[in-house]
Amino acid sequence: MPHLRTDDGCRLWSEVSGDGPPVVLVHGGPGWWDVFHDLALPGFTLHRWDQRGAGRSDRRGPYTLARFVADLETIRRATGHEQVALIGHSWGAALALQYAAAHLDHLTHLILVSSTGLDGTPPTYRVRVAEMLAHIPSDDPWIARISTGFADRETALDHARQLNTPRFEPNQECADAVLAELRALPDRAAACRRIAVPTLLIHGAEDLRPPYVTDSLLEALPNAERVVLDGVAHYPWVEDPDDFQKVVRAFIS
Repeated sequence: MPHLRTDDGCRLWSEVSGDGPPVVLVHGGPGWWDVFHDLALPGFTLHRWDQRGAGRSDRRGPYTLARFVADLETIRRATGHEQVALIGHSWGAALALQYAAAHLDHLTHLILVSSTGLDGTPPTYRVRVAEMLAHIPSDDPWIARISTGFADRETALDHARQLNTPRFEPNQECADAVLAELRALPDRAAACRRIAVPTLLIHGAEDLRPPYVTDSLLEALPNAERVVLDGVAHYPWVEDPDDFQKVVRAFIS
């Protein structure tokens, strides 16, 4: 498996596929791993990677926002291009925003998929997840949890299993540390107002974190637009790959 080494010696798993302008994919979590293996964007080179602490990358800290931004810059440099398009999903959208604030000159486009917005997860989220989990026939708590991110309940468990193949151990220490730091940031809106790169928000209409949670991003980002895909939830490239691809390709082409 190919690995890149950061300036502090951490090995990050990465994989490159396709041909064309570079697109760097930033997976969700934190403490999870890349789940973009089913994402296709013909005409572009896709750069996938596992963030430090989980998956095929070294399970080591420090688990800080600054370190994760620096790791993402390692991936960008490895593309061989001065500028890339960035696609961040869920927590990865928050990390992409942190990177954009620090390295705006390295981005051509910014795409935030299933973001939680600046106000975090809505109060209804945990309640709705608990209600769904009570009716999910699975003896695997992790797969059951991930399945709540799909709109079609008949295929949700199968999608969750496919998304978690290969399967690794989530890193809760990493998740707790990075999310706590993110929540403590004093004024994320001010940082967003400086991000003038063309930005697209993609959200599933059936996401348990409803599209309105990204209203704060639309207000703060000076060059942003939003597309809501019907009939899908938290993983739109899995449930509606054709429309997801069409929207992304139109935006960055």
